[in-house]
Amino acid sequence: MRRIWLAVALIPSLAFAPLATVAQQPPSSDSRPFQPEQLEHIVAPIALYPDSLLAQIFKASTYPLEVIQAARFAKANPNLKGDALNAALKNYKWDASVKALVSSPEVLERMDSQLEWMQQLGEAFRAQQKDTMDAVYRVRAKAQHPSQSYWYYCSSARAYYPTVPTCPEPWVKVPPRAQ
Repeated sequence: MRRIWLAVALIPSLAFAPLATVAQQPPSSDSRPFQPEQLEHIVAPIALYPDSLLAQIFKASTYPLEVIQAARFAKANPNLKGDALNAALKNYKWDASVKALVSSPEVLERMDSQLEWMQQLGEAFRAQQKDTMDAVYRVRAKAQHPSQSYWYYCSSARAYYPTVPTCPEPWVKVPPRAQ
């Protein structure tokens, strides 16, 4: 009887032994840091946001499940604003950064609809915080001083390419400008 009891007692611990060793293994060599160009590509969609919003986005991206839940909440409650929104958010144990993004539904929607990008952003921010911010600064500098970047304007159509695919007269090369 003791042998049976001992076998029954050891089976569960043996079954979970491989899981414990996997959890204790160091990160694989596949978890290389992102290269500067990769970081620029990751941060480009949000680089021109104000720093205060950018900080919330970075931190929230490390909580992807909470971001998804918050996006669903925001879609279900589009009319909640101000104090009513703050009161409703108290019922959730989300990180403060995620709660802050509920008042920026377009940002929350982007993060929710582009999960792979959000995961990369979170990984980059978690592993390479300084490099990620440096990438933001590089993207911002490129946006302020685009090198040899031009738009093509058709004066007869009063529109830019590709809105107007053809122009009866020669295209006018113009520097890009905010619209």
